[in-house]
Amino acid sequence: MGVANNFGEAFLKSQIAAGIKLPASGKVFISVKPLDKARVVEVGRALLELGFSLCATRGTANVMLAEGLNVQIVNKVPEGRPHIVDMIKSKEIALIINTVEDKRAIQDSYAIRAAAEQFHVTYYTTLAGARAAVNGMRHMSELNVFDLQGLHASLVAR
Repeated sequence: MGVANNFGEAFLKSQIAAGIKLPASGKVFISVKPLDKARVVEVGRALLELGFSLCATRGTANVMLAEGLNVQIVNKVPEGRPHIVDMIKSKEIALIINTVEDKRAIQDSYAIRAAAEQFHVTYYTTLAGARAAVNGMRHMSELNVFDLQGLHASLVAR
């Protein structure tokens, strides 16, 4: 249950309750479909503000670099080694944001998803989910506990 005074904290609590661990630091891998490229810049910027470093596939990285974001370019698996799966296996990646749109991209991302699962790396497949996670990570040091009785009393008092 994610109860809070703001969406970010509520989302963070919901992820914790679901057993999903959001990192406090590290390197984030980003690779998004063409429709998400312009909108992923705000997510990348927010992650940098939180102290994360970024790596991305060439197309995503080029969009982010053009917007002044510091990002390392990483090979897709079919592009040869070293590639993103190698980085996941080396425990260099703390979080993955990967949106896909076509059958080939889904197949290409299979190895990424499998490595993420094997090495317990949190993985978001939508930009909305990634945005919510970043919003939640802003509240990692300030989680408040609410008792159900108090919440109920505040609703009844209205």
